[in-house]
Amino acid sequence: MNILEIKNLWVRFNKFAAVRGVSIAVKPGEFVGLVGNSGSGKSTIANAVLQLQKEVTIDGNIYFRRQNLCELSEKQLQELRGSKIAMIFQEPMTSLNPLHTVGKQITEALKLHHQPMMKEKVIELLKLVELDDSERIYHSFPHELSGGQRQRVMIAMALAGKPDILIADEPTTALDVRVQSQILKLLKILQQKLGLAILFITHDLRIVRQMADRVYVLKSGKIISTHLPPIEQAQSRIFTPDFGDPVLTVKHLRVVYDSLEAVQDVSFSLYEGQTLGIIGESGSGKSSLAQAIMRLVPSQGQILFHQTDFLKLFGKKLKEARAQIQMVMQDPASSLNPRLSVRQIIEEGLLVHSKAKAADRLAKIEAVLKAVDLRNEILNRYPHELSGGQRARVALARALVLNPKVLVLDEVTSSLDESTQKQLMQLLIRLQKKYRMCYLFITHDMRLIREIADYLLVMKSGRVVAKGTLTEVMKRRDENEYIGAFFK
Repeated sequence: MNILEIKNLWVRFNKFAAVRGVSIAVKPGEFVGLVGNSGSGKSTIANAVLQLQKEVTIDGNIYFRRQNLCELSEKQLQELRGSKIAMIFQEPMTSLNPLHTVGKQITEALKLHHQPMMKEKVIELLKLVELDDSERIYHSFPHELSGGQRQRVMIAMALAGKPDILIADEPTTALDVRVQSQILKLLKILQQKLGLAILFITHDLRIVRQMADRVYVLKSGKIISTHLPPIEQAQSRIFTPDFGDPVLTVKHLRVVYDSLEAVQDVSFSLYEGQTLGIIGESGSGKSSLAQAIMRLVPSQGQILFHQTDFLKLFGKKLKEARAQIQMVMQDPASSLNPRLSVRQIIEEGLLVHSKAKAADRLAKIEAVLKAVDLRNEILNRYPHELSGGQRARVALARALVLNPKVLVLDEVTSSLDESTQKQLMQLLIRLQKKYRMCYLFITHDMRLIREIADYLLVMKSGRVVAKGTLTEVMKRRDENEYIGAFFK
């Protein structure tokens, strides 16, 4: 008997059919993969199971242990949510409440599912998901934890109601390869220990090959196959920049949070048309380094932009320099203002850094949309009305509209499926050739590093543990287990 069975499911947003005639079955204790590109309808199917999206029309049948969920009242569904069918969402930072401690949030989950609300029970759940420092984490806020720790907290909250099936929606997308491997191993252990069935939603073919008992491949809202396509290999970088004087030079940079030294004595130079790749595990200091370069966090050392100390600029000169050094954040869904249209999002920078008239601003916005392969018809749309790939391009357009010399790209492809990643990478390489920009490319994906980076820094615990060309760094993978983990 199937624990979850979806039969001929259709999900419509107004007249648009996002899911078209999908049928999926999951047996007790089974690990089933649902894989597809961005916008293929994966998350829509997950939300339809628990009817989490209200402004949609659902046709078809969804059975949990032969009980048709589509015929249940909201009160009956609420009883099932979390207690029988639990869900892990893609991005813990947008799912966890930033104003409450981890302990309070898991306690609320226990209360909701009529479980004992003792602190000991919360600690037990934290230990179940292999968070050994459970006492500290109990009293911590989400922003005080690493990405891997936050994801484990999300899993602990999902398990609070003792569910029979877990729907995991891209739970490892934003994690580095080491932490990703740990989370996948944890899910497998929990599946076997608790007898869980898991519906695992992802765009990563490698994870599905490694973990799933069976798989469904989704495209444009339809199941097109129950067999995985071959993995495409990333092409080696062929663009060799003509180096001159460095555009950006970082010397002995340090970032300290209270007593924690997040970045320790990092130095490098970035030249016109060059891409510097930075890799490292979660908490290695990659994003802290990027934020320091952008002057978003205090730092010590030197950051030279065209030989001018960026850290000593203020007022008008700082404003002018900021326009030349732009950053694209990791998760467009949280970095794009949900209350602004695409036009307003891209126009913000022009309003701050330019005195151009409205017509001229619109012309620039339309030009940059074209540059990132987006049509003008999305100008009046809002972020939630776009696919993941479209949001990533809008975030890129927002940075490009000011014609920067340096672009800091912090895990910009981590939430995208492989085909959308490939399109965005090709776009970045094309734009770099055209405008001779410098890229500081932060990622945990070595396939992307091979494709775009000229030079590489490997970070661990705030320090650079290896640097050089890709070939030079790869030579050290056998002698250094940490470096080797990124080249598997």
